[in-house]
Amino acid sequence: MSLVRKLVLILLSLFLVVIICAGNLPEVTLFCRAGPEAYGHRLQVEYWNKHLAQKYGFKVRIIEATRADYYTYVNNTLMAGAKTPDILESFSGFTALYGKSGLALDITDWYYDDSLFPYDRNDWLPIAMKLVTYKGRIYALPTDTNTYLLFYRKDLIPEPPKTWEELYEVAKKFTKKYNPNSPTMYGLAFYGRKSESLPMFWYQIFRSYGGTWWYDRPAFDSEPAMKALKWVVKVIKEGLVPPDISTYEYMEILGALQTGQVAMAVQWDAAYPTLRDKKASPLVWDKMGVAMVPGVWTPEGIRRAHSAHDQMLVINPNSKYKKEAFIFIAWATASPEGAKIYAMAGCSPPRKSILSDPEVLKKFPRFSVKLPGLDKWGYAEPALPDYPEMKDILNTYLAKAWALEIDPETALKKANQEIYEFLKSKGYYK
Repeated sequence: MSLVRKLVLILLSLFLVVIICAGNLPEVTLFCRAGPEAYGHRLQVEYWNKHLAQKYGFKVRIIEATRADYYTYVNNTLMAGAKTPDILESFSGFTALYGKSGLALDITDWYYDDSLFPYDRNDWLPIAMKLVTYKGRIYALPTDTNTYLLFYRKDLIPEPPKTWEELYEVAKKFTKKYNPNSPTMYGLAFYGRKSESLPMFWYQIFRSYGGTWWYDRPAFDSEPAMKALKWVVKVIKEGLVPPDISTYEYMEILGALQTGQVAMAVQWDAAYPTLRDKKASPLVWDKMGVAMVPGVWTPEGIRRAHSAHDQMLVINPNSKYKKEAFIFIAWATASPEGAKIYAMAGCSPPRKSILSDPEVLKKFPRFSVKLPGLDKWGYAEPALPDYPEMKDILNTYLAKAWALEIDPETALKKANQEIYEFLKSKGYYK
């Protein structure tokens, strides 16, 4: 046998060994909801499997699920003690629940191990890590930190309103009922349907007026709370928003902006890529500006409040591949390459270096508004295991006020009393 033939046979044998080994790599499963997040994760997984799987000794497989009742399915899966999926996309509103119940793996020690997390821990937006922490322990890593922005027609409004009162005045100017020459039917749109987003929109007004979650009892019937809800009801009663505002969620607000029905809207920043897409938004794609949400003037200057929540990756505590899962989520959320892949897909990794990256900013200039907004004014919702139920009580009464079924004072007093009784039943008050 010639030397050349022997070398060819050796190389073919080595190639077959590599193929066989690659096929036998353990597979970590990532479960996420369909939409922009899944698209970003899909690109990350493709990159990992092509470039990093051999180095780290495992592959990743992504499983996408419908958005309807997604979080219910996630939590039911964790409560059932299933061994898979290994990684699940979840929502920071559940962090305290996960911490108290052990439904998600406590990853604190691995996070502070440089061999497992060799990335810059100071590069996070501080609010992002606060949202995944409960009683000093870390239960997830954040993939996106989302907030609201004020979207406005920059062809009509040269300077966006800075305060809620200015927003009211500008909205009135662009409502045909008050200005027959207005190019838009209504001045404003915001969240109105009972959903996780409704209280989070209202919190921004409440907190910018100086509101806080608690005094000696829940503070949702305080003076700042009343001012915030009265502002909303005034805007609705005076017709500055579409008459079916109590049915508005993400898609309704997006549609009102896309069709030119409204001049402004308070909307999740994730809507920006769609509104800047010429095919998706042909009427307004080149006319849409973004600004921080309005605030309130104080002697110290303007005070704003940016609602923030994380999409986050949690590790199934029953997984066979817990450490492998952590290595992947650390890379996906915090490595320069993993986080940038996610950002260039239109998502919002809470890494300062990525949100200020010139290439990312060129494609998504909203980050130049979002980064300082969250860095200075971002806040977390109450870190209580029972917060989801508490929020649902408030949500019910806010939705009734939005629909003008109940006045602001009655809505907030009833909500606050029910929240107090609920928390008392859970042992928070004696």
